[in-house]
Amino acid sequence: MNSSIHKILLIVIIFISGCATPGGLLKTKTELLSEKIYTSLDEALLNPYGVVILKLENDKLTEVPSEIIRFKNLQILHLGYNQLSTLPPELFKLKKLQQLYISNNNFWKIPEGINNAKQLEVIDLSYNKLQVVDAYLYDCTILKKLNLAQNAIENLPDSISKLVQLEQLDLFSNKLKQLPSDVVKIISLKSIDLDWNELEYLPGGFGELINLEVFKAEKNQLKALPEEFGNLLNLRELKINDNQLKHLPENFGQLKQFDQINLSNNSLVSLPVSFSNMLHLESIDLSNNQLEQVADFSSMDKLQTINLRNNKLSKVNASFFNAPHLQSIHFSINKISTFTGSFLSDNNIVEIELDMNSLAAIPSQFSNLKKLTTLNLSENSISELPALVNDMQQLQTLDLSHNQLEVFYKVVAQHPALSELNFSHNKIQLLPLEYAKIDKLKRINLSNNPLYKWHPKQLKSAFKPGVLILN
Repeated sequence: MNSSIHKILLIVIIFISGCATPGGLLKTKTELLSEKIYTSLDEALLNPYGVVILKLENDKLTEVPSEIIRFKNLQILHLGYNQLSTLPPELFKLKKLQQLYISNNNFWKIPEGINNAKQLEVIDLSYNKLQVVDAYLYDCTILKKLNLAQNAIENLPDSISKLVQLEQLDLFSNKLKQLPSDVVKIISLKSIDLDWNELEYLPGGFGELINLEVFKAEKNQLKALPEEFGNLLNLRELKINDNQLKHLPENFGQLKQFDQINLSNNSLVSLPVSFSNMLHLESIDLSNNQLEQVADFSSMDKLQTINLRNNKLSKVNASFFNAPHLQSIHFSINKISTFTGSFLSDNNIVEIELDMNSLAAIPSQFSNLKKLTTLNLSENSISELPALVNDMQQLQTLDLSHNQLEVFYKVVAQHPALSELNFSHNKIQLLPLEYAKIDKLKRINLSNNPLYKWHPKQLKSAFKPGVLILN
């Protein structure tokens, strides 16, 4: 046998031997799915080389058993829900350890020696007592998932960009005021969770995270988003509600991958023109802002719900709400006194909330709301119920409580769908008895009105039992 063939055979033998020994190949993700999960240390010690996944949770452990270093093929270790505050350095000599879960313990610092476990891909240190993140954590350079949620971390050390393969960074519920500037260099990042922190701004160049799919930053103190934020074209989930945003970047409308957006509880005074380009949106929440005008939503083919509650709108252009599948609009708690433009006659709107505004009359544009079933106009200054209500043939619930209502049109008595009318807290002295003839009427509330003294007796005899509310 010549020397070259001898060398090849020797390499093959070494490779096969390596696969069959504790120093062999790692299990693939698919193989791990069928791997036995050991939950008892005693059972695991009966087959130390066969232990790939070990789960010692809720065992009230105050230290890691020394026998754990016998599991040379260990890839996944769960030690969560114990009372650990340190880990033995020997643990990080296990060459195959890829995933380490030590959440819900008493760690106040990053375990020493963890930087020696350079094969780690997942570290979960959530729900501990961390205040400081030691820079040596970044020596685990092939980390893909890092979970530090629910700690008390105020700052992250610089050089986080050493984590060149990091895909998921979870920092939910800490005390972060800023992020390291070089986090924008981790192009591999797909998910960042910054919910419930104290961030006032994001680092410049944030738009360079072109692979980012999930960005969560609700309940922070963000005053602005970087101008290049709209470059994050792969974003499919975005949470930035409950901040202090006054404006959105002009290119914000380039973000087209998600179907709902929550921008509530900010300080937005306007929306960029590009907002109308977000054609995949099904739900928009803009409640509790400072908006004085809105974007044109009519081109959003999939839009179903818009929430504009508690803003500063005084005038509404109905044509902005002609999105073909729009069903529900919430205008409550604004200053709306005027509607301009018109709704298309084939719209699909079934619900409008317009309570606590400044309307003196039901807008004439509402005659085109042929499919409307629920209309809330309480706490306005409306003095009459016009005939146009009869044009809303599907209307079932009409709330006109807390207005100035005193004039009625008998034509409404022939309405085919009305089942609940709330006229409480108005100026009604006389209600036409024809209203008792509405076929589907189940309840009419006339409480707290200055009815003529003799009128309640008339009403009681006209309406079916249980329909009329007078007190």
